[in-house]
Amino acid sequence: MHCTKVLMLAAAAVWLSACGESSGGQDCEFETTLAAVESVFEARGCTAASCHGQEAATAPGMLDLRPGFAFDSLSNGAPQAAEINRLFPGDEQLSLLYLKLAAGTNGEALPAGISGGSMPSGGGDPLSVDELELVRTWIRAGAPEDGFVAGTGSLLKCNPTVDDDPNKIPPPDPPAIGTGLQFYAGAWALDGESENELCFISYYDYSERMDLIPAEFRIPCDAQHGGSERECFAYKNVLLSQDPQSHHSITEKYIPPADKEVQLDPMNPESGFRNWQCLGGANSGSSCDPTDDGACGARSQCVTQPETGIACIGYSNGPREAGSLFGFFGQEASRVNIATVQEFIFREDFPEGVYSMMPIKGYVIWNSHGFNLTTKETTIEQWVDVEFAEDQTYKRRQIFDASDIFAMGPIAPFEQETICSSYTLPRYSHLLTLSTHMHRYGQLFEVWYPPNEPCTPGPDCQSPAGDPDYVNRLYNDPLYQRFEGDEPDFYFTGEDEASRTFRFCALYDNGYTNPETVRRDSIRPDAASCDFLEFVRDNFDSGPVLGFSAPAACGCEPEARYCFGGGDEGEPCGGDDSACGGGGICDACELQGGVTTEDEMFLLLGSYFVEPPDA
Repeated sequence: MHCTKVLMLAAAAVWLSACGESSGGQDCEFETTLAAVESVFEARGCTAASCHGQEAATAPGMLDLRPGFAFDSLSNGAPQAAEINRLFPGDEQLSLLYLKLAAGTNGEALPAGISGGSMPSGGGDPLSVDELELVRTWIRAGAPEDGFVAGTGSLLKCNPTVDDDPNKIPPPDPPAIGTGLQFYAGAWALDGESENELCFISYYDYSERMDLIPAEFRIPCDAQHGGSERECFAYKNVLLSQDPQSHHSITEKYIPPADKEVQLDPMNPESGFRNWQCLGGANSGSSCDPTDDGACGARSQCVTQPETGIACIGYSNGPREAGSLFGFFGQEASRVNIATVQEFIFREDFPEGVYSMMPIKGYVIWNSHGFNLTTKETTIEQWVDVEFAEDQTYKRRQIFDASDIFAMGPIAPFEQETICSSYTLPRYSHLLTLSTHMHRYGQLFEVWYPPNEPCTPGPDCQSPAGDPDYVNRLYNDPLYQRFEGDEPDFYFTGEDEASRTFRFCALYDNGYTNPETVRRDSIRPDAASCDFLEFVRDNFDSGPVLGFSAPAACGCEPEARYCFGGGDEGEPCGGDDSACGGGGICDACELQGGVTTEDEMFLLLGSYFVEPPDA
């Protein structure tokens, strides 16, 4: 089993953007974060003539780290160790540069498969913790050649003289022709200091492109993907890359129902797909034909008109099934998951013999939740890469059950609560990955491996007595546990459900530990999704169908507010500040389930495959 911490810039950036990044010292001498990184290379001797201070053709590892040359050498040079890039914008754990620098700073061995030694080499002093963090911050922000990344000033202990720039990554290279495919979402605009969650759909057709999908990777679709009358292709991994300003991305395959063949034609007026337009690029907003690959030009995609929406609920530019409320909870048959991603760069490699499939022609649903913590307008882009699978023995399956996603609320101001639930794998399952999802009021998420009795949230569903097997304390730093797929301890063969049941619990703190962090109406997020929540609450009564109410609206109504500060803190105040005594205001809110980072969620995520004993 491998455990990977995915460190995200979001938490630091929130405070830096809100409070102003200042160290209280002198002004920063650098106007770009790359220049600051290059200065670290110089200070540590990496640019000496005997090291990486010469032309790439003659430098060790063909790497030139001199100012003015480092970016091109890191970005364009061929990797020299294992199958890992020198620089992978957005993910330091996939960047050879960072791994070698971190090995020197932390005094650790390099990961398996990477040759050579740590950096700096030749007995040079390793980077300090802050210097290494500067390199990590730069990579996580997309490793920009220009621009000033949030957090740079704090790490250099200086005051920035320029504004922070939005985080962007360069377009990743697609798989080689005949080995895989790349799907592109287009670029949607996001104003400065704003947040939004959009839904839209793209179309593709590779049915006649044998050069792109060779015959050995083409297979009949299973029932989940439309049945054997339709053709699919098999793939063995997923790589999702997105600009480092995303809270989450959910990508799905839209599978037209068997009795609605008309949906196979995106231009048929009866299909339900409408308002096709270019997203991003010079032609953004122009109408387009989704069957024409080049209709929109560079850095653009032909998609159905984007709409603000939570998990595509109520989406109006696609078939009814695409906007079904059931899709949010993983219960809509026409929406099949590709990846549910909480970080900027996500890669999952399936074990040998494990595969997933997609139709040869079809649709991708893009549900993208982005936030822009700078004052500058930006765009959000994302790409999904898949590589073909020749060994097609076991199908990968998803752990995504949102039945209890809003089970934590309401939690009164200045109180905390632990909520628990369970998830039971099918018999003969091999666990592949395990992770969790919560928002910023989530203080602790724990998981206990089987055996556990199945339970649903309530008084009888509590934390087990033993130590947890998974512990995560930061909502924006999720722990991903990855398993090899052949470990006996994670092959669940028992007939008894308890032997295959995971118990998971999360602690939510609404100002209990620190009253300053209580959920407040006056600082509710400025998010377009807040307006959409009103639509959901007014038009969907999910209680009778799914067992719970629609997610909470942003902030809280006056009659639902409590005193914040003053002698009557925590008392109901009905929107009247005078009811809170001297120094208090009527502003605190209950904590409930919702879709912005000011509300909460409760999710167990992961993947597995099933290997029956006679397979």
